[in-house]
Amino acid sequence: MSNKTKWIHTSVHIFYDITKESFEQMNSLIESGRRPKPNGEPGWIITYDPDGRSFKAALVVITFSGIYLEALLHLLIVKKKGLKTYKEYDRRPYEVKLKLLGCSDELILEECEHYRKVRREIIHEKAHIDTEIIRFAQDEATKAFKLIGLVNNYFKVEMN
Repeated sequence: MSNKTKWIHTSVHIFYDITKESFEQMNSLIESGRRPKPNGEPGWIITYDPDGRSFKAALVVITFSGIYLEALLHLLIVKKKGLKTYKEYDRRPYEVKLKLLGCSDELILEECEHYRKVRREIIHEKAHIDTEIIRFAQDEATKAFKLIGLVNNYFKVEMN
């Protein structure tokens, strides 16, 4: 085998860009849909969004955070542990893959577990099963985007 670096075609940067752009769009839509109450009263007047555009953007963030995370972990595991090991861990939860890569940051592992459960509820229409918890897609999208930032920082991955 030669000393040349093996080139791998990946869409991981595109997945990240979709996530980031949708996160920015969601926040912009939230901001544009609210204004301060008149006469200096505390609070906001929220404008109804009949098309659910910030909700749709939040769903994209939630979905593509997982797509990005899965792609990134795939690349890292193959690079550090080899393809054979990746195949053994392919269908394992994010937290297991992170531990395989040496991640022991409890915040990241806890947030990954939370994200995995929430993503499943939202994307696979399981949210109606647990009626004791009310989740807001925009809040969960914010948590998901912060999670991929934590993972990027931990592994020193730059996505600019």
